[in-house]
Amino acid sequence: MTYPIRIKINELVLTGELNETKAGRALAAGLPFTVQAQRWGDEFYGNTDKKFGPLSEDAQEVMEAGDLAYHDDSGWFCIFWGPTPSSQGREIRAAFPVQKVGRVQGDWDQVGALQAPVAIRVESLEQES
Repeated sequence: MTYPIRIKINELVLTGELNETKAGRALAAGLPFTVQAQRWGDEFYGNTDKKFGPLSEDAQEVMEAGDLAYHDDSGWFCIFWGPTPSSQGREIRAAFPVQKVGRVQGDWDQVGALQAPVAIRVESLEQES
């Protein structure tokens, strides 16, 4: 089972889902949540306004465009759409291992045009803003 979500980054709206992992379920149970995010290459990251951890599961560094991740130690929620300063070549690489919690679809050119800091709100597709 996955959990359909909407992500608002300032005025931009993306849709996707949280996955059926311990971390994905925990974030879904905590919807809605917000993040005041910074940018690191083609990644937005920041602390959530709710605590979800510890949620340690299999963590990874190499991601794909549209991947959503959570980092236990920092409490960061991350959105990846392109290379970061840790990337090797065109790969998308997190600064340290993160737990993949879902995916989102969007216009990555529009996402990339946003200047940090950004306000991110993650909510269930069924919730009204």
